[in-house]
Amino acid sequence: MDDGIRNVVVAGAGQMGPGIAFIVAQAGCQVTLVDIDDEHVRQGRVKFEGVGNFLVQHGVITPLEADSARSRLTFTTDRSNLKNADLVIECIPEHLPTKQKFFASLEYDCPPATILASNTSGLRISDIALLMQHPERAVTTHFWMPAHLIPLVEVIQGEKTAPEIADRVAAFLRRCGKKPVIGRKDLPGQICNRLFQAVIREASYMVQEGVASTEDVETAVKAGMGIRFPVYGPLEHLDSVGLDLALAVQASVLPSLCNSSEPVQLLKDLVAAGNLGAKTGRGFYDWTTRSVDELRSNRDLFLVERLIAEKKAQKPEVK
Repeated sequence: MDDGIRNVVVAGAGQMGPGIAFIVAQAGCQVTLVDIDDEHVRQGRVKFEGVGNFLVQHGVITPLEADSARSRLTFTTDRSNLKNADLVIECIPEHLPTKQKFFASLEYDCPPATILASNTSGLRISDIALLMQHPERAVTTHFWMPAHLIPLVEVIQGEKTAPEIADRVAAFLRRCGKKPVIGRKDLPGQICNRLFQAVIREASYMVQEGVASTEDVETAVKAGMGIRFPVYGPLEHLDSVGLDLALAVQASVLPSLCNSSEPVQLLKDLVAAGNLGAKTGRGFYDWTTRSVDELRSNRDLFLVERLIAEKKAQKPEVK
């Protein structure tokens, strides 16, 4: 299907906006990256260049492809480009009242046919669109971080979102080389974050209860189930081993899992003590002896290697 999306505005040049803008520009769209002042725009330009340089450096794209993406991007504080937008992707801070006001204002700045999307990671698009006159045009497009390396984008249909809007956006994201999933119910945490939070709750609970050390819980995820997830999902696993066995295992294990609707006490205690993780030096780990920059770098190198491998696998065999 032709998604009809050619002109895209990315609103917010912070953590996620530049990566999203690069991906969309790579797909051949004219892109405007807009923010509130010149300094935010300058920072966004630096991040955008960093994304392009990283992808070229590691062989994901060619220098010519990076230049082509750059040529289709405009950086500005001027919202007038909204009047030409087929799609707006909002990447402003995760504050519900701010997003609500922004989306209400977009209705006045954009044509009636413009799709209004939020990159929110946890808020419901139904709540974000609460002040809109036409909430049927609002949808979530949650790019996972880093947006230029992770294929997943969660497209969440709000309570009043027109289903065809979600389908159109998913088609557009496939054109951008992404792997979109559509959530037809607008629940907190969307799809992947709900799964991830279940893992986080059990992982932190096991550390709290002394079942295993922080390091061993992490190793169990990284070297066990996590390493096979790209090609072997949890529901495929159940069908593979047999649902009768899966039912028996669940009947045995589920009663002992953490089922609290509150964050585990260990996490509450760490926050109360001011131990907020890498930014304060301590959390589950002692970050005075570890480097969060090195951790993120290793993550990105692993992800880029997967991207290159997938790209090679998709190339037709030359005979």
